[in-house]
Amino acid sequence: MHFRNASRIQEDENWMKIRMDFKNLSIRKKLLILFIMVGIIPLSITFFVSQHEIRKYALDGQSYANNQTYEQSLSVLSSRMSHIEEISSMLVVNKSINSIFSMNPDHLEISKQISLFGDITSYTQILESDSQFNNIMYFVNDGFVMAGKSSLYRPLSQVQGQKWTKTFLEAKGRSTWLIFEDEYNFLKPKKYLTLGRALWNENNYMESVGFVMINIDLEQITEALRPSVPGQLVYVETADGEIVASTGGEEELARMRLPYTLNSSASYSEIHLESGTYLVRGNQIGSTNLYIVSVIPSSAVMSIIIRIREQMLSIYAVIGLVILAFIFPITRSITQRIFLLMNKMSQVRQGRLNTLDLEPRTDELGHLISSYNYMINSVQELMEEQFRLGQEKKGAELKALQSQINPHFLYNTLDMVNWMAQKDEVENIQSVIHALSDYYKLVLSKGEDYVTVGEEVRLCSVYMEIQKNRYKDRIKLVVTMEDDAFPCLLPKITLQPLVENAIVHGIMETEERTGTIRIHGRIEKERLIVSVEDNGAGIQERQERHASYQGSGYGVENINKRLNLFFGDEAREIQFISTEGKGTLVIIDVPVVKR
Repeated sequence: MHFRNASRIQEDENWMKIRMDFKNLSIRKKLLILFIMVGIIPLSITFFVSQHEIRKYALDGQSYANNQTYEQSLSVLSSRMSHIEEISSMLVVNKSINSIFSMNPDHLEISKQISLFGDITSYTQILESDSQFNNIMYFVNDGFVMAGKSSLYRPLSQVQGQKWTKTFLEAKGRSTWLIFEDEYNFLKPKKYLTLGRALWNENNYMESVGFVMINIDLEQITEALRPSVPGQLVYVETADGEIVASTGGEEELARMRLPYTLNSSASYSEIHLESGTYLVRGNQIGSTNLYIVSVIPSSAVMSIIIRIREQMLSIYAVIGLVILAFIFPITRSITQRIFLLMNKMSQVRQGRLNTLDLEPRTDELGHLISSYNYMINSVQELMEEQFRLGQEKKGAELKALQSQINPHFLYNTLDMVNWMAQKDEVENIQSVIHALSDYYKLVLSKGEDYVTVGEEVRLCSVYMEIQKNRYKDRIKLVVTMEDDAFPCLLPKITLQPLVENAIVHGIMETEERTGTIRIHGRIEKERLIVSVEDNGAGIQERQERHASYQGSGYGVENINKRLNLFFGDEAREIQFISTEGKGTLVIIDVPVVKR
């Protein structure tokens, strides 16, 4: 009981697995399975059912054709043989012929013999005009002058003692058919199918006076034998088993000939020989001692069935191919759009929002694709709106960060101008005012939030022009920028605060209060590297670098934020390398971006 329950559970699990596997099949495979079940399987069932019926009708038709062909050959031969037997009877009962052959040639003059035999010759020639046989021969007493003078009259002594003469005599006047070889033919020996009868003395019916023989060319018999299927053997034989004619050669006869004389019913029957299984039929030809036998190999009959089956298979194969030729475009028209839609949806998961550009259709898939395209367009519009709002927000943040410097730097510069005015340094005031004007022109930069490295360097130079008036040329600015770095973009006012920090928290904190600021830039592996270096006092405590290393209220954190807004995650945080008493190196590392 436990084993039976376990077996049933296993069967249920297998069935569930098959159902799940089917559910997980692709739509194309499911459609193909559906079309096969609806089209191919019924077509196959129809093929096998119709093949069975057609096989039955083909066998019946072939059997009918075989019997008809056999009956036709039998009828032709029976008619011919009966006709020839009638002619032989006409000769045997002819009183003139019997009377002449019964005479004693020694008692007849030659002229009389010639006259009498002339009458027989004329009568015989009339009968020979019949095309159903070749010729007539008489075997007569050697004493007659005509014996041996022509092919019509043969000397009786030529055939005395031969087996067939005994056969004719034993037949007591009845027709007897046999194979006769005319060895005394003037041209060459030739075999005939011969109907022979004995001629009796009209004065003594116990005494034979000769023989009459009607000959048929064996080729005429062969022409009457018509096989109905390839490989069939049809032959005619005597009651003694002597072959008269055959549609096959010696090899076919040796392999397919029956070992006995067959006189069967009106249809074919199956027999087994050493060489195989055959369908055979045999019948006596009229009232003769001849038999016609037909032997058909079973394989020949089956070859017809196989040929019909192959023809049917070809037809059904063509129909199947036509069905498949329609199935694949239909399934393709359905599944191709589904696969394209799946591909586009997979791209959406990767962040690529692309619509599916296909010819609009009004079926279910067409509506689904239209809805997908509408969704993608809506998402793109929302993302564009979000991006625009984000850009506006970034712009606002940049402007807010940039605006932090303007008031403070302006206050310091105006204090310096006020101080110069108190000392009546008119020329210096004029120089500072011009530099301040240039500075704010560069800062405004036509409303742009991003400027080139070259414009940043120029802003730093203008800033240093203002600071020179304040610090009396105690601070120098040296720029060593590689040419390919000048076109790169940076948020404006990025380097100037670092220069200001270098002055205020670097050089101004040394005892000499003099120093040099170096700005260097290069491109390395598609990244812009810009450094601001001073030889000032350096940074005393690492943890206070970002907090203390700032000028004009515009700290390093402010620069980092703007770099992140512009370059995103690819911007690296500003790096400080400082040695107390020797100076500070500030490094900016961002991706290369050009207009």
